[in-house]
Formats: sequence, C-alpha cells, structure tokens
Amino acid sequence: MNANLHVTNNKNEYYQLAMQYFQNLNREEYGNIDYDDIISKSISILIDHCFIPTPCIEIKLELSKAEKKIGNYFLYVDENKKFIDEFLIT
Repeated sequence: MNANLHVTNNKNEYYQLAMQYFQNLNREEYGNIDYDDIISKSISILIDHCFIPTPCIEIKLELSKAEKKIGNYFLYVDENKKFIDEFLIT
C-alpha cells in the first residue's frame, strides 16, 4: 500500500468520507447518540491489526457534547476508499 502521500495530500477528503459514513449510521442499531460536535481527530495507516483486514486506512472522529468527549467513530477503508469496517464507541 503506497497510501502515505495520497492520504497526506487528501486528508480532508478522508475526513469528509468518515463524516458521510457516520451520518448514515443506523441510529436504531447504535441508539440515539446525543452530541453537539464532531471533531476530526486522526488518520492512520494500519499495517497489522488483529481483526481488521490490513493494510488499510483508519479515520477517527471524536463526538463531543458541551465540550466533553462522549465517544469515537472509526472508519476503515482500503487505499481506494472502499469500505472495510466501522466502529462507534460511546
């Protein structure tokens, strides 16, 4: 995976992609999440992970309410920005 330069040059696109996937979450599956803000936190290239197919790109968003962290959303995509997996931790 030669994604280092591509991710660096397109980080805003990756954050927007994660925002789109987050907005399309099945709210019934995850419960009603009460948040005020979504903060773009990090983008990582995973080369080894115990339960996520690698290599892949991990995009992390932080959910906050009243300036207090209430959870994280993780989106995993391949180098072509195709969905691999997602996790919401609250």
